[in-house]
This record gives sequence, structure tokens and C-alpha cells, in this order.
Amino acid sequence: MIPSLQPIYNNLRGLYNNQEFKIIEEAFLFAENKHSGQKRKSGEDYILHPLRVAIEVSKLKLDLSSVSAALLHDILEDTNTSSEELKDKFGEEVLFLVESLSHLNRLKHKANYKNKTIGRLENLRNLILSSAKDIRVILIKIIDRLDNMKALWALSPEKQVENAEETLEIFAPICRRLGFNFLGQQLEEMSFPYVYPKDFAEIKNRVNNYYYEIDKYLDEARDELANFLKQKRSKFIEIQFRKKTFFSIYKKYKKEGDFNKIYDIIALRVIVDTVADCYTTLGLVHQLWLPLPNRLKDYISLPKVNGYQAIHTTVLTNNNQIVEVQIETDLMHKNNEYGIASHWLYNLNKDTKSYTKRQNVSGLSILFKSLKNIDFQNTNSGDLYNLLVKDLLAEQIFVVTPKGDVIDLKAGSTPIDFAYKIHTSIGNNCKMAKVNHQLVTLNHKLQSGDIVEIITDRKQKPNKKWLEFAKMAGTKEKIRKELQKL
Repeated sequence: MIPSLQPIYNNLRGLYNNQEFKIIEEAFLFAENKHSGQKRKSGEDYILHPLRVAIEVSKLKLDLSSVSAALLHDILEDTNTSSEELKDKFGEEVLFLVESLSHLNRLKHKANYKNKTIGRLENLRNLILSSAKDIRVILIKIIDRLDNMKALWALSPEKQVENAEETLEIFAPICRRLGFNFLGQQLEEMSFPYVYPKDFAEIKNRVNNYYYEIDKYLDEARDELANFLKQKRSKFIEIQFRKKTFFSIYKKYKKEGDFNKIYDIIALRVIVDTVADCYTTLGLVHQLWLPLPNRLKDYISLPKVNGYQAIHTTVLTNNNQIVEVQIETDLMHKNNEYGIASHWLYNLNKDTKSYTKRQNVSGLSILFKSLKNIDFQNTNSGDLYNLLVKDLLAEQIFVVTPKGDVIDLKAGSTPIDFAYKIHTSIGNNCKMAKVNHQLVTLNHKLQSGDIVEIITDRKQKPNKKWLEFAKMAGTKEKIRKELQKL
């Protein structure tokens, strides 16, 4: 074994018992032999890359087939290994995963689009369609991209920007949409300096000194809160603190337009046992520190579209510091960081009805259903970008129909967007809308948790003015098509 492999290899060994590791070790030794002598552009031995990918896949608690596929994910492309040999050695399931990953890479390399945007969006389509049958494909691909981003320095400046742009526009938003926030943050942070170098330098210079100064204060605030909760005999598992990433600050700054309006640059995270403990802790936090008005967000009662759950409150501490406090259970914390799929999706037998039901309601399934009828080759690149990056992968809200069905929409959507999301005919005949049982204008901006009811009239036809306030590209496309018929 190459000496540099040993520490990483031992790391992987430590995650499994002896029987489990024998299965993984077989895949590792096979991959090591096949990649023998191969080097990455960074100069390191090639086998280090799939080994690191396998370790990260293991941390997501996926099954042994996923870990084996991570070790073997480049073997069909970069070695003389055949599909038959792989199947005989590791079985059909591992072969399916490896072939799916290799197929994605072959499609990307074959694609010869004059417009980079179309090529990038075609790659997104292939990524999601290839993953529709099995979410493990997209998870391994995300981890593969994460490791490749760490070696971006070894590529040409042009390739650095190209890969970072694709990561920022496609891979990071997919992570967010599927609930893998921890992975999405890493991809964003690694891409930021390459895609927006000036903005990165500005944010870094502005925040670095503040971060340096605030570490000591956060320790003190954490201790103060912990002591207060103990004094009140309130149970908690752990109190963490986090500092907002540079790219997250950049996005918030672009949205708010004022650096001083970003109140969650620093945050305390209180992890407790039960949902009841979350609300008890919220009351105690407000006893200790002054809550700021209109800054309470209950994502437990109304989870985000990607499944994120927690209570957020912003407070003014006794040292006159503005801090966001996030309160969540231990299970919520795990799901919020790594996504629900990594914790329960693959604990189920793939042939059961329960597995199929959970697979169908995943964020991946929603993306797949939205993509399957799009004609990528014959759609204008600008429209494609709006449909995919600005609609499907954008920040989402959810609203509720009068029957209790939850509908996901792009943030900032209006009743017109809601109507067309329900059905084209509902949109075309939309006359009025009620939000939370009150009549509103059709350009009213919806918020997560709103109950929305559309009142239709067969005589009503789409109005050209709707295009001015419709938020979603899919809505505008349907309105335009109907206007052409009038």
C-alpha cells in the first residue's frame, strides 16, 4: 500500500466492524490495483480521491454498496475494467451505481454546446434524471464534486472558474433543496473566491476582524445561557455556536442591501431532546435576553420545503450584542445538516412500499417531475436558466390549499403562481384570491404557511399585466402561451 494512503485507509476502517469492512476492503484493493500508477492533476496518487469520497459517503450513513461504488466510481472511465468484470466482482447494485456515475461523466464530456449555460443546464438535467431511480447516485456525485473542488487550484484559471460556476449554480442549490445544508455550505464557500473574487475579498476583509473579536464573546454567551438553563433545571444536550459563512453573508447582503441589517452573522444553537423542550427553551432564552420584534421564526410548526426544522429567535444579549439563537432537537440537527435521506431513507428495504413512498416525496422526486417534460435542446438558454436555476433551485416557500395540501413555490410568488402550479386551467380562469381567508390582490406576495384559495370564473382570461408580477418562469410561460391563443 502507498504510505500516504494508510492514515486515510485507517479512517475508513474505523467506521465499520470487521465483517462490514471486508466488503469495503475488497472494493478498495480492487480500485487501488486498477488505478495503480495513475496521478491526479494535483500530483497525488489517483486512488486518494475515491478513498476520500468513500469516507465522506460513509459519514452520510449510506449502505455498503454506496461506499463500494464511491471507491469504484471512476473505474469504468479511467481504467480497462469492463462492466461484466465489475458485476461479477461486486454485483448488480454496485454496477448500477458506478455505471450511473460514469454515464453522467460521459454525457458531460460528450456535450458540445456553443452556449455554456445550455450545456450546464443539460448536465443538471442528466444529473437529476440519472438519480431519479436511486438518490444514492446524486449523493455520491455531490461528494465527488466536493473533493474535486478541494483540488481546483491544480486546474487552469479558465477551468477553475467554469467548475466553480457550475458548483455554485447547480450542485450547491441541489444540496440545499435536498436538505444537505452542510454540504451545500462547503460547496458555496469553495466556489465563492473563484466566481466572485472581488466580492469575496470585500466580505472577508469586512468580517475577518469581527470574527476574530467575537470568538471570546460567543464562548461567554454560550456559558451564560448554559448556566441559566441549568439554573432553571431545563434539559439540553449541547449548546454550539456558529459564524455565518462568507458566501451566506454575501447572499444576505445582496438581499438586504445593508450590512447592518444582517442579524444572524453569529448564532447560538441549542440542541435539546424533545419538541416540547424546544418551546420551553425558547421561553427561557427570552427571559434571559431581550427578543427583537418580528424576528421569531418557527420552522418546527412550519418546516422549510427541504425539511429543515428549528426555532429561530434574534435577541439582544446583556452585552448589547445581537445574536440569533436556533433551537432544535438532536434528530432535527442531524437532518438539518445532512438531509433526511442520509438518516432514514436507506434504513428501509428498497422493495417495500414505505421506501417507495418516501422516495416519491423527496426533494429529488419534486425536481424530477419538474424536469421530465423540458426540451433542453430547443428551449432558449435564458428560459432554461429561469426555469431551473431561478425556479427549481431557488429559495422556496410553501403554502397550503384549503384542503390542507402543501404546495411549494419560489420565494416571492403570488396567487397567480399558486393558481398555475395547481393547474393551468385554474390559472387561466383565476379571478380572485383569498389568503388566510381574506381577499387579496393577485400580485400579493405569499409567505410560507399561508392558506391560499383561488376563485375562478370561466369567463376570466389571462391578463397581460400578470406577466409583470408573476414570479415563476413556468407561470410566465403558461400565461404567454394562453395569450397567444386569444
